[in-house]
Amino acid sequence: MTDIPFAKAHGLGNDFLLVEEAALGPRSAGELAAGICDRHTGVGADGLVPLAPAGAGRWKFRIFNADGGEAGLSGNAMRCAAAWLVSRMPSAEPGLVLTLETRVGAKRHTFLGRRGNEWIFQGEIVRPDFTAQKIPFHPPKPAEAPALDFPLPVGDETLPVTPLWMGNPQCIVFVDNFEEIDWRGLGPEIEHHPYFPERANAGFVRVLGPEAIEARFWERGAGHTLASGTGSCACAVAAALHGKTGRRVAVTTEIGQMQVHWREDDDVVELTGPAELVFDGVFHQPD
Repeated sequence: MTDIPFAKAHGLGNDFLLVEEAALGPRSAGELAAGICDRHTGVGADGLVPLAPAGAGRWKFRIFNADGGEAGLSGNAMRCAAAWLVSRMPSAEPGLVLTLETRVGAKRHTFLGRRGNEWIFQGEIVRPDFTAQKIPFHPPKPAEAPALDFPLPVGDETLPVTPLWMGNPQCIVFVDNFEEIDWRGLGPEIEHHPYFPERANAGFVRVLGPEAIEARFWERGAGHTLASGTGSCACAVAAALHGKTGRRVAVTTEIGQMQVHWREDDDVVELTGPAELVFDGVFHQPD
């Protein structure tokens, strides 16, 4: 039996378990994720985040979905990790910058302040990529980049979608009303669609105005999540590409709001929002 200390945190309901990589024990992080993230027999979370020191102000960051598969990036998980790290620094002040080394590059996170148990960060995500090879997105007939309103066959209907890469594959669908579309049913169909060989995250977007959107999410390996950082960024980028919004938008999720800025200087997307530390515990992992 291996005892693994962990912390639980969430970004607007998108919840993660944070562990020191050195404490994982003999099993792989993917195997641990599938057990510890189970909401009935484990602790319960959308993903597992192992962290390891990587130099002054730098940490190695990995993210595993609840099914044990490793993802390239998670905006909410990075904020949760940054909050956990800052919470253990006795003299951390607003303006402190942490760098998380991810599978898709180093991502700077700036600590903006604290509201009770909420820690607010502005974080770098990625430059979005719209090419079929990067996403990856491989329909029978090659799509232009960006592929706006691409006709995606799903069951008995065809959905106009916008595929893109935001550190992971994203597929964005615009809706007029969340109550009039079965987005929870469409989510797994999009996730496992054969045009997405590495599966995809599905984001459903309702435009509220030139500076505001509302979104719902279905994520590969996790299913329905209350929020998604990279998904919020993908939704905001898709809305800007369609001319529905500008490059700065507020994204309202099911229980809160994040701010997305698609910078014009180098096209990097920034995400600002809260992370809340929930509790610490010890998971008993069979050897």
